[in-house]
Amino acid sequence: MRVFSYQIAGCMGKYSFKLPKPLISIHHLWYKIKLARSTFKKLKGVHELHESVIDQQSMLLLFKKELSSYSIFDFMKVQAFFEKDCKDLPPVYKDKFKKKMLGHLFDNFKSILSSDNSPNESFDMEQYQEFLERFGSKLNDAHEVPQIVVLYYFSAMYNIFITNTPPHPEGTPFPGGFFVERMDEDYFCPVKDKQKYNDEAICKFCVAKQMEMK
Repeated sequence: MRVFSYQIAGCMGKYSFKLPKPLISIHHLWYKIKLARSTFKKLKGVHELHESVIDQQSMLLLFKKELSSYSIFDFMKVQAFFEKDCKDLPPVYKDKFKKKMLGHLFDNFKSILSSDNSPNESFDMEQYQEFLERFGSKLNDAHEVPQIVVLYYFSAMYNIFITNTPPHPEGTPFPGGFFVERMDEDYFCPVKDKQKYNDEAICKFCVAKQMEMK
């Protein structure tokens, strides 16, 4: 096992001692600490979402606290990230998907900041805590644009736990010419069953039902 050697000066001279090499370098650890601090602009961290949310109103208050500090420059970063992230999508629906999702994120952003007297109902706290675990793991990977992760997951939580609507809104296109559809009060998604066990997706939390594929 590799070790680091250190020397300290004492009244009896220099003493040498050895320590095991840390599993995570000091530089990497400091980077992770700085990343955790810089991910949010006003919230203390994901733990504040764990500890302070008890209903829809308390959730909205934290969303507004954080998103009120977002500027046009943050949205420029989000848009640039979308451009990069969607570059390999099929051309026939790439532009429609980008336009739909960016518009949806911005609409949710405005709705969150303007929400004052929305209904205050309880929700499935166990599901919420599980969602936060997924959110926290994504933040740890958000090395480039943490704004997109925060905005996307706040927007998704707003839909799932407050408005009871899909994070991919009605009309969102998917490969094969399919779209998220609404019939009366129900939403239907063409990929719900395929993605609900995907740890990289949030489909298992979505209120949409699986569309019958013909």
